[in-house]
Parts: sequence; C-alpha cells; structure tokens
Amino acid sequence: MKPTVAYISQLLPNLTETFVYREIFALQARKFKVVPLSIHAPHIDQLPDEAKDLARQTTYAFPLNRRRFLSAHAYFLLTRPHKYLRTLLFVMTRPEQSSTVRQRTLYHFAEAVYLATHAQREGVDHIHAHFSVNAATIALVMSRLLDISFSFTVHNNIFTDRLILKEKLRETKFVAVISDYSRNFLCDYLPDEPQLADKYHIVHCGVSLEQFKAKPKLIETNTRPMIFTVGQLAERKGMPVLVEACRILHERGCLFECLIAGDGTQRVELEHLVETYQLQDVVKLLGVVFQEDLPNYLHRTDIFAMACVTAENGDKDGIPVALMEAMAMEIPVVSTYVSGIPELIDHEQNGLLVPEKNAPAFADALQELLENKSLRDKFGKHGRQKIKREFNINKTSLQLVNLLESIPHKNGES
Repeated sequence: MKPTVAYISQLLPNLTETFVYREIFALQARKFKVVPLSIHAPHIDQLPDEAKDLARQTTYAFPLNRRRFLSAHAYFLLTRPHKYLRTLLFVMTRPEQSSTVRQRTLYHFAEAVYLATHAQREGVDHIHAHFSVNAATIALVMSRLLDISFSFTVHNNIFTDRLILKEKLRETKFVAVISDYSRNFLCDYLPDEPQLADKYHIVHCGVSLEQFKAKPKLIETNTRPMIFTVGQLAERKGMPVLVEACRILHERGCLFECLIAGDGTQRVELEHLVETYQLQDVVKLLGVVFQEDLPNYLHRTDIFAMACVTAENGDKDGIPVALMEAMAMEIPVVSTYVSGIPELIDHEQNGLLVPEKNAPAFADALQELLENKSLRDKFGKHGRQKIKREFNINKTSLQLVNLLESIPHKNGES
C-alpha cells in the first residue's frame, strides 16, 4: 500500500501554479491517496475547469471556522501538551528572527494545528509542501505534532524569503528542487553542513504532452507573425523589457503583433508604455487567460517570449512552466539567462537566450525568428523533444513517486 500524502500549498489550486495541482493529479493517477490542504481558498469561478473538483476536495484554513480552530488547539494542547508546547517554543525561538518573522511563524503554527486535525483523521503518513515559506512551515509544525515525516518543493521563494529555512532543511525527509541552479543555491546557503546536499533531489516541474500537443499543421491564419507570452505581470517576468523590444522591432519596420496574457502589479505600467510608444496596434494586453483557453492562443503563436529578469529585491523565476508548455507545442521560445532557464532552453538548439534587462538583444532574437520560419520550425521540434525527455509530467511525477515510496510509513512498508 502506498503512503497517504497530504499536499499543502498557500493557495490550492491556483491559476498561476498549475504545476502543483497537475502533480497531485499525476500522483492520484498512480494510486496515491492525496489529502489536499491549503492556507487560503481560491475563488472557484476564477479557476480553470480542470482544477475545480480539486478545490472542492481541499481543506482550507481560511476562511476560518473559529469553533473548529479553537477545538483543534484545545485537542492538541490536552492530548499532546509536550509536543504542542515544544513545537511552539521551537519555531518561535529560532536565531536571527525579527519580530515580523516571529509573527508570521506564529500565524503558521496556528494554521498548522488547525489543519493537523484533518490530516490525522485522514490517516496521513507524510506531508509534502509546495514552496519553502508558508506551506513548508506548516508542514514542519504538522510533522512534529503528528510524528510523521515531511518534505517540500522549493521554488523561487528561496531567493528572497528564507523563513526558518535552515530548520526546514535540517528536519525534512527530502527537498524536491526544480533546477540545478536552485540546488546549488541551497548547497551554498549552508556550506558548513554538506551532508544536507544528499536530501536535495532535482524534480523538474513537468507538463502533459497529451494536454500540450504539437501545434496543428494548419494553413497560416495570422496576417502577421504573432509573439505571445503569459504570466503574472510582476517584475521578475520582465514584461516592460518585452514591450521595449516590441518598440524597437516596430521602429525597424518588422511585421508582427504581440499578445500579453496575465494580470498583476505592472499592468498600469505596461499600459502606459504601450500608449507612450504608440504600440496600441502592435501590443495587446489580454488580462487573465484561463488554462482551458490557453491552447487557443498557443495554436496561433509563432514565437513565445518571456523576458525574465532578477527583480530589485532578488526575486526571480525558477524555470517558468509557461515556457515548457510552449515548447511542448513545438513553439520556438526566446528568454533570458536567469536562474534555471538555461537548463530548459539550449541556446540556438531549441530556442534563443539573451542577457536579462537587455531590450535591444531581446529584439534581435525575436527578429531573427520572425524572419526565419525554418529556424522557428527547427527550434519548435527540438523543444518538444526536450520536454519529452526531461520535463514530461509522467516522468517528473515518477521521480516524486519514488521519493515518497522510499519513506517508511505507519503501514510498515517502504
């Protein structure tokens, strides 16, 4: 029998984190019992259709049920007082904690106790968290309260927010790391504890080759080549660099259109840039595009562009799943040498990479592909092959399955 695994994230399911719920689906397809937990509840009408059933199955800490919340704390305080108090003392007395960090940690402790009662009822053997901050803190607390193991997947949060990360790395059963870049970052983070490196396992985020099939070989329908991108309109995505590159291409007389899907804090800035550069007929801001509608745009896409950058606070992408989805559909891609992206895109083999925050270089790369359809076709085919080999959800989920099955659990199997 496979272990029962609780999966926890900050917001599950999440429109912009499709890789988390697809991983759950892949584990369920392999006969795992997965108990989904989340800190916050999404607006179900803002989710893609594929994720709505999962939202109905998930237990949420918020909106808070005060009676159940107080009952959960009373239960653990009365039945496991030493574990309850020792765990609270442990997470609240870590060195180098600011008052803000302590406050956040206290909140996570309170949420963890609440969710632990549900995990206990469901007979959870192991907890896996996505992201190294909030969810992983809750997994650590639940692990100590319930005497079960935990693990977590690290994403881009580790570059900017390392909430009691040392303790998590020391106590976790394993860490799923999405890139060599991130693994090296963790090794450098605690150089005096090299034994921890044995816990760090590369498990790429993956995409479904069945869901993201190669583009249909249809008659050209675009009156001009289409550049497309999708993602949060956040600083690390580099959307202003893409708009600036579009201005350069437009001034060079290149024929194209650029569609930008997504929403976020940079929306107003991007609208201002489009208006200032008078690119209204060239660059379109689409707003949110749901997952089920994404293939409609990708089928028309000639080039997928993602001008990722390192934000002022150090925030950066890991390996954007949107790039994987485009490559799976044989769409040539242009991106930057940021974080783990060069582990996905092999420059001049399945796409083009340029230095970050360099709009002229980004424009040059886009222009090279705009003017060379045979090169687009070559990169597209090689891109899907790369996804099939290394970023296929069937393969990446099997890596996680093997890690989870190696953990002894209460049924006595490993």
